[in-house]
Amino acid sequence: MLQDVYKEQWGSDGRDDLGVMARLGANAVRLYHSFGMLPGDGYQGDFLDRAAAVGLNVLPGYHTEMAIYGKCPDYDCFQAWKDATLQGFRRGFQKDSEWHPAVAMLTLLNEPDFFWCQPAGARCRVKAVLSALDGVLAAEREAGVSPGRVKLTVTWSFAMATSIDGNVTGPAIFGFQDVVAGIRDPGLAGYTPRSNRSELQDAFDKRWVHGFNTQAPWTFVKAMVINAYEQFKPTPWFIGEYGANGQLADVIQSDLEGMQSTAMEPGSSFLGAAFFQYQTAEWKGGSEMNFGLFVLGHQKIGSTGDLCNRYGNDCHPRPVHCLSADLQWLPGSMGHRAEAVAQAWGGSIEGAGLCRKGDRRLTAMLHI
Repeated sequence: MLQDVYKEQWGSDGRDDLGVMARLGANAVRLYHSFGMLPGDGYQGDFLDRAAAVGLNVLPGYHTEMAIYGKCPDYDCFQAWKDATLQGFRRGFQKDSEWHPAVAMLTLLNEPDFFWCQPAGARCRVKAVLSALDGVLAAEREAGVSPGRVKLTVTWSFAMATSIDGNVTGPAIFGFQDVVAGIRDPGLAGYTPRSNRSELQDAFDKRWVHGFNTQAPWTFVKAMVINAYEQFKPTPWFIGEYGANGQLADVIQSDLEGMQSTAMEPGSSFLGAAFFQYQTAEWKGGSEMNFGLFVLGHQKIGSTGDLCNRYGNDCHPRPVHCLSADLQWLPGSMGHRAEAVAQAWGGSIEGAGLCRKGDRRLTAMLHI
């Protein structure tokens, strides 16, 4: 969706999703599948330019499923991640000899703890992390791209697990230790780095940010993670998905304000959180309807460029609908998630792409 054919959704002359995010009070946008999902060469630099123009840092992610569906033989993701990064540079992620200035952090993998392999379940997830990191570093070297300010992360789930070395057990923190132990001894995961070992260590020391996804309230997350985090300092950490599943608006606001307060404390290693998610995933339905700030309205405000299905067929423009902040299927204030975010972040809900008052929710599913 970073490609120019989607500009009607995120561009200033269209629905202006990036502008809406900035006015909500956001300072960053997390993306999934920015690298490695499709073989096409759609340009993405205009999206990055627009994000920079409205003051949003961009946190692009790699298509994690590459590690499952044949791109990472025995969970060795070096070549796939290197190729995807080089392709990203050609699509607009490179500016002169640096990353595009809007790019702030790369999410190498999302929830790799759900990978499983024998003889030990931790081996494949750690091998995938180390090899993905190795591939990105190799791409930077080959393209002559300076890391600049661009950080690196993996977002783990909040499931209870034990680290690969057996030293740490707990939600998310097992993954933090996985990376620490794997960088120190890649052989734990059966991985032989292509980069110099000192290059991997240097990237971790200077660029790594620990991350995880959670639906839990902030008070619980804080109690489970902060006290255990002393062993991982000075490496910073963040919440890659704050889901707020089933939470009232005042709880969401309180959670976000609490996160901001913690991030501002002197000496804090906590950076903040990405709210999950911008638009409700209507095509998924079911429990997935509990997430999202906006829903599609009935009013059509424009069209995309020519878009094809995953097989390269059925190519034609797709409608772009307005956005509504009223999630009518959720009871009471649960349906006012965008208002809670705006209140917590000192922003507002406004923009040309928002639905007019009284506009109905779009009930037909749109498939791209």
